[in-house]
Amino acid sequence: MEATAAPEGPPGQATETVFRSCPVCEASCGLVVAVDRAANRVVSVRGDAEDHRSRGYVCAKSQVVKDLHEDPARLRRPVRRTENGWEEMEWEAALALVGERLAAIRAAHGNNAVAMYYGNPNGHNFGAQIYTQLFITLLETQRFFSAGSVDQQPKNLSCELLYGSAWTFPIPDLDRSDFFVCMGANPLVSQGSLMSAPDAGGRFEALRARGGELVVIAPRRSETAAIADWHLFIRPGTDAFLLFALVNLLFASDRVHLGHLAGRIDGLERLRELAAPFTPEAVAGITGVAADDIRRLCERFCAAERPVIYGRIGLCTQEFGTLASWLVDVVNLLRGRLDAVGGAMFPRPATGQGEDSDSVGELLRGRWHSKVRGLPEDMSMLPATLMAEELAWEGQERARALITVAGNPVLSVPNGDRLREAIDGLDFVVALDIYINETTSRADVILPSTVQLEHSNYDFLFQSTSVRNFARYSPRVLAPEPGARDQWQLMLEICGRVNGLTVEQLDAMIFEGLAERVGARLPGVGAERVKELAGTEPGPERLLDMMLRAGPHGDRFAGGEGLTLARVKAAEHGIDLGPLTPGRLPGILRTEGKRIRLLHPLLEEDLGRLRERLRAGPPPGLLLIGRRHIRDMNTWLHNLPHFVRGRNRCTLRMHPGDAAGRGLADGATALVRSAAAERAVPVEISDEMMPGVVSLPHGFGHRHADTGQPHAQAHAGVSANDLIGDGLDLPSGTSIVNGVPVEVRAVPP
Repeated sequence: MEATAAPEGPPGQATETVFRSCPVCEASCGLVVAVDRAANRVVSVRGDAEDHRSRGYVCAKSQVVKDLHEDPARLRRPVRRTENGWEEMEWEAALALVGERLAAIRAAHGNNAVAMYYGNPNGHNFGAQIYTQLFITLLETQRFFSAGSVDQQPKNLSCELLYGSAWTFPIPDLDRSDFFVCMGANPLVSQGSLMSAPDAGGRFEALRARGGELVVIAPRRSETAAIADWHLFIRPGTDAFLLFALVNLLFASDRVHLGHLAGRIDGLERLRELAAPFTPEAVAGITGVAADDIRRLCERFCAAERPVIYGRIGLCTQEFGTLASWLVDVVNLLRGRLDAVGGAMFPRPATGQGEDSDSVGELLRGRWHSKVRGLPEDMSMLPATLMAEELAWEGQERARALITVAGNPVLSVPNGDRLREAIDGLDFVVALDIYINETTSRADVILPSTVQLEHSNYDFLFQSTSVRNFARYSPRVLAPEPGARDQWQLMLEICGRVNGLTVEQLDAMIFEGLAERVGARLPGVGAERVKELAGTEPGPERLLDMMLRAGPHGDRFAGGEGLTLARVKAAEHGIDLGPLTPGRLPGILRTEGKRIRLLHPLLEEDLGRLRERLRAGPPPGLLLIGRRHIRDMNTWLHNLPHFVRGRNRCTLRMHPGDAAGRGLADGATALVRSAAAERAVPVEISDEMMPGVVSLPHGFGHRHADTGQPHAQAHAGVSANDLIGDGLDLPSGTSIVNGVPVEVRAVPP
C-alpha cells in the first residue's frame, strides 16, 4: 500500500526535494520529502522509488513526519506547570531549574531518589541512542524503567542466555525462506519487528510466488493471517507449549540436525528429557491446536528446504514470554535453521556492533531488587509494571523525582491511574517530551526536543534487525525554532548540570572513549589518528563517522573505497550492503568457549512453572489480547487528525458465538472486567477472533482532561493496560499483556 501524498503546492512554488527514511517503525522506508524552504514547511511526503529496500512503498504512517512538524499542540519551547496553568520559559532558565532541583534531591537523598522512564521513540533517534548509556551511567539510579519490559525484554533475555549478548538477534531471512512460520506477530501491520522489512506483504507474495508457504499461528485472523496459506488458531499465552511439542517431535522422530553448529551446542540430552512430557496430545487441550495439526506442522517444517520460525511481541508479552522466545530459536537451531540461508540469520551493521569478539558476556540480572516485591532488575531495568508501586513506596530510600524521556507510561504500562497518583506525590518531575500528555501533564517542567525533520538521523538500531544489510543517513529537512535542542543535547544538559560538568565535557568524554576503543581495534591506526580524522564538530555525527569507518565495510581510517559518513551522506537513497550471510556463528558468540548453551538455571526453573500450568489446563472464560492498527503506533499518533479520522478503532472484538452468548450486538457497549479494573467498550463482532478470545487495541485511553492533545481526547478510547493487571513473565519481568482472563457482559438496562 502506498499512502496518499499531499499535493505538490501551487504552480510555480519553489520546492526542494530531500531524501530520508521514515522514523516511525522498524521498516525505515525511504521517503521523498518536498520542502518549501522559504516557508519552512513540508509540501508533500511520498515513497522513494529508488530506495533499494522499500522501492517506493510506504504506509499511512509516512505522513507523520509532516503532520507532527505542523501540529500546533506540539511543544516548541520549555514549559513550567503553575497554579495558573502552563507557562513558557526561556531555555537557560528551564535547564537551570531542572539541574538545580535534581542535583539537590540527589545530594540530599542519594542517586536512587531519582527515577527514570525511557520510552521507545528513542529507538528511532540515533542521537538519543548514542548518548543513552552515558545518560544512564551518570544518573546512576536503580529506579530505571523502560518500555522494553512491556514489549520485548523476553527476547533480550533469551538471546543473552543462548548467545551471551542481549542484542544478538537472529533475524528471519524472509526473502529466501520457503516455509515461513509466523507466531505472535502481524508483519502486514508492523512491517516486521525484529524482521525489518518494508512492504512485508509484497515479500510474502514473493515467498508464495517462488513456491513457498506462509503459516500464521495466532488467536486472531490478523491481516497477515488472512493472506496465509495456513492459519492455526492458538489460545493466547500458550505458544511455549506448542513450540515445546515441536521440540518433542524433533527428538522423537530423530529429526534433529544441527548443521555446522553440531559441535558447539551444550544441553541437548537434557533438553530431550525436558521436552518428553510435551507431546502434541498433551498440549492440544491447553493450546487449542489439535495434535494432528501440530504433527502436520512439524512434518511440513522438516520437509521444507529453507524453513524458519519467527516469533515476536505476541510471544514476549505473555505468561511464558521468555520460554516462548527461547523456544523459537531452539526449534530453528535443532533443524539447522540458525545461521543458515532462508533460516534465522545475523545482520552485520555497518557501524560494527555484533562483530566477532573474544569477550564473554555477563548476565546482567538480579544485581538489585525492587523495594515492594523484591523482584530482580534485568539489564539495569526494573519491570515497568512495578513503576506505580515503586514510586509510591514510602520507605526511607523512597523515590522523590522522576525523569521521563520520550514516553507516556500512564498509558503505556499497567496501573496508569495509580501511576499518575504516585507521580503527583513526588517532589519534582521533568519530562523530555514534545507533548503535554497523560504522563507529562503531571510534570513540573517539560523540555521539548526537536522532531525528526529538524535533526539528522541514522538508522542505527534497525540496521541490526533488517532482513538485508544496509546503511542509511537522513539529513535535517527543516530549521527548528531558535534555541531548540536535539534530544541528545537535553540529555547531556541534564547529566552535566546534575554532575557539575558541561555538555562539551560530556561529549568529549564519550568521543575520547570511543576513539580509544576504535583505535585499539585497528592495528597501526591508534586513537590519536582516529580523533584527528574524525574532526572537531561535537555531537553524534562525528561518533557515527568513527563507527562507520571502523566497521566491517569502513575505510579503517586508511582511505580507499570503504564507508565514511561523507559517503553514506552522499548516497541519498541509502547503500545496499547485501543479503544476510551464514557463518556468523560461532564468531559472534559471547559465551565461554563460544558454545551455544541451550539451557540455563533461569529457564529450567521456569520450565517447572510451565509443567504446572500444563497439569492445570486452560483457564476458564474469556482471554484478552491486544492488537495494532496500521495507523497506530503506541500512543504517539492520536493527536494527528490524519491518523484518528474514520470509525472508532478502540473496540472490543469478539467472536459471534461469544457475543451472542452474552446478549451483545455489534456496536453495543460491553463492560470488560479483569482482576485489575472494569471498563466500558463498544463491541465489534468478528469471526476473525478465536472463540474464547477478545481483543482490545493498545495505546488508547486519552481520558484525562489536563492534557494538551485535543484530537486525542476526542478519540479517547480505553487503555488496555488498565485491564491487564500486575502479572509478569517471571524471568524477564515483562508485563503479561496477552492471555489476561476477563469477564464481558452487557451494560445493564
